[in-house]
Amino acid sequence: MLTSSLEYRRESPEHAAELLEHASRAPLLMSGQDHRIPLLPDANSSANPLEPAIAAVRHALSAPGRKVEATGVERQNYLELIDGVVEYFRKFQTPTGRIIDPFLHKEYQYSTPTYAMAAALLVNSGRRPELLASASSALESSLYQLASGTTTDRHGDFFIAPTMMAWRYLSDRTDAQTRDRWNRYLEMIRPDRAYSDLIGAEQQNVINWNTSAIAGEFLRHKEGFTDLEFVERYIRAQRPHLTAEGLYLEPGAPLTYDAAARFNFSLILTEGYTGEHADALDALMERGAWTSLLTQSPRGAAPTGGRSAEHVWNDALACAMFELWATRSKTNGDDVAMRAFKRAAHLAAQSVARWVRPSGEFWIVKNHFDPAVRHGFEDYSSHSQYNLLAASYLAFAWSYADESIGESEAPAETGGFVFELPFFDKIFANSGGHHLEIDTSPDPGYNSTGLLRVHRRDLDEVLGPGGNAPACDVPLAVGVQWLVQGEWQSLAQCASSQVTAHLTRNDAGRDEVSFEVHYQLSGALIEGLTEQYLLRPGHCEMRVRLDGPIDRWRVRFPAFVCDGKRTGLVDVEADTATVSLDRCCQRFSVTQPTGTTLHRTGRLVATRNAYYDVIEGEGHGNTVAYRLGE
Repeated sequence: MLTSSLEYRRESPEHAAELLEHASRAPLLMSGQDHRIPLLPDANSSANPLEPAIAAVRHALSAPGRKVEATGVERQNYLELIDGVVEYFRKFQTPTGRIIDPFLHKEYQYSTPTYAMAAALLVNSGRRPELLASASSALESSLYQLASGTTTDRHGDFFIAPTMMAWRYLSDRTDAQTRDRWNRYLEMIRPDRAYSDLIGAEQQNVINWNTSAIAGEFLRHKEGFTDLEFVERYIRAQRPHLTAEGLYLEPGAPLTYDAAARFNFSLILTEGYTGEHADALDALMERGAWTSLLTQSPRGAAPTGGRSAEHVWNDALACAMFELWATRSKTNGDDVAMRAFKRAAHLAAQSVARWVRPSGEFWIVKNHFDPAVRHGFEDYSSHSQYNLLAASYLAFAWSYADESIGESEAPAETGGFVFELPFFDKIFANSGGHHLEIDTSPDPGYNSTGLLRVHRRDLDEVLGPGGNAPACDVPLAVGVQWLVQGEWQSLAQCASSQVTAHLTRNDAGRDEVSFEVHYQLSGALIEGLTEQYLLRPGHCEMRVRLDGPIDRWRVRFPAFVCDGKRTGLVDVEADTATVSLDRCCQRFSVTQPTGTTLHRTGRLVATRNAYYDVIEGEGHGNTVAYRLGE
């Protein structure tokens, strides 16, 4: 057990007045996040733009005689994953319950309440009854911080839901005096002091942080500790963030925080919310859940791109989301949906399980670099908070999982669709489990414009390639550069103000998906370009037409080199580059014009997942075609 300068004096009921006085003097906390976003009209009045794709997938999933190989994932596997994380961080718990980050050497953000939830679930499930004291101590600390308005790093919004779940698991397992103290703390919580993402004189809008507070406040209301005023007020404020696809939009349009916000809304619906927004939320959250099915990769990975992408907790969140919706779909009598959601949850669990460290906890980002190096981390990523957030989502997954629901194929495996998410600047396509994700506008600091991800079930995601380079590093994606008057330029390096993209002419079936993406450019050396895609289960063919006079073109392909542990074997011969890892490989070849010669440049480019060598080949004309796959 560790000691920490952050320890607090355990309060008792007789100190309640003192605690309340302290909370009333605490400064009003603001998140400091960018809240500027164009608010949307009521999405409930709009048809779902993805309904044709969903209908096609439903039809495919309903076809008789379809068989699928079982994933083998069971409910208990969530407990096994949680146990490894809790056992690791148990060593970093102070005598007063707080969790200390092993690299930052301090308590960080919401590590303590998420530990409390994960450890409490292990106790409640019967797997680890000996964790009762540790879980209770973490819960005590979390309740005190919420009641006193002193949550670590001003992250109280993220404290309340896991704290309420931990209280649910433990309140009947402690003595009467402790339970009374916990209940008193829950009664004393003041949202205007405990939470940061609030509407006030200096802030007229809210972001995803607030949805976590909404979820926790509803749980607090359900247990009789508060009314619904906060919940109703802030759902009303949040509804203009919801798109017609049922997605959640905030500054930068990160898909990771779309999913996090939607999970919070889905959680309160599952827990029995029937307030004034219930019908609207229910309809939109079901749309969003299906959108998540369509954007999941066949490797079980949540969509990539933008802030907090490629973090393992993204897939743990998907486990919770899909288990919850499998159970809700069963309640609604929707057999097709419940089996698809169950399968998707299990695919996500397999993805999470790939990233368990030898010490039992997770790699934070999907690579094998030492966590101390922080390769691919956000500036706010930490080993403690994001490991324990993943564990808490897996705890939600276990809590809502219904083992009586069987698996069918997931949409990520059937494919047969292509669609765009215009607010998020993304296009997704899938043919028989061959999955593409395209970024149609640069996201500075995170991704370049172009082919963002290529996943197949039988292909390690780093060979995809699995994510293009951040625009602040070396702009790079699978694609073409052009040379005009001695200056090289690429779609990947164009600024967002220069690019307008349109998905046109598409034809989608299970065994073949074809579509075009036309990019209109302003302030660039050419007027635009058109990418034609022909996607089949084993390979993808791409043809690029450049609009404007050019002197020469250069085709580029990122070849996997190293992810901190594993090393790829790169072989280049004439017009073909082959990258191998273990027993799988990815091939990239230029098919037009014939005779193009590829070569390794030796320029290593970092992505969140790995380092890549840039493969290049040059030619003349306005058209180039290449193939990626088997």
